[in-house]
Amino acid sequence: MSELGLSGEELMEWNDITARRWRDFVTANPAVLDVPCDIREATTAGQLLQHVVAVELRYAQRLTGLPETEYSAVAYGTGDELLATHEQAMTLLQGLMADTSFDWTQQMEFVTITMGKMRSSRKTVFVHTLMHGIRHYAQLSTLVRQHGFKPGWPMDYLFVDMMKA
Repeated sequence: MSELGLSGEELMEWNDITARRWRDFVTANPAVLDVPCDIREATTAGQLLQHVVAVELRYAQRLTGLPETEYSAVAYGTGDELLATHEQAMTLLQGLMADTSFDWTQQMEFVTITMGKMRSSRKTVFVHTLMHGIRHYAQLSTLVRQHGFKPGWPMDYLFVDMMKA
């Protein structure tokens, strides 16, 4: 039963489908971006979504050795702007997954905004990059429902095949 875990590709697919669904939802309901939010340092749902895609991009850049985009430079005024940042990050991560010489066990040092200097394996950083968004999307779902918006799709991994449609 060695096939019980999620592969990087499966985890990325779940994250990507979820990000695209949120883009579609925000595009159909732009007022969602202005919903008051107290998650992290965000004051609006739009800022929380900015945080999600900024983390994806900045960690993907760290993994690939590219300079990190300034957090404040990540646009979040529309669903398309958010998805563009997400897609940029996913392209970088897909390139790493295709690189058979990439050492996922190598330790890397980096500085985070809230926790300062950290050290972790590239694999752990990769998994964090994708799971971080999933966790915040779940929080966001609860938040927007409390403000009268109802995302119309199940978000659990159990439904990932159904979400592809």
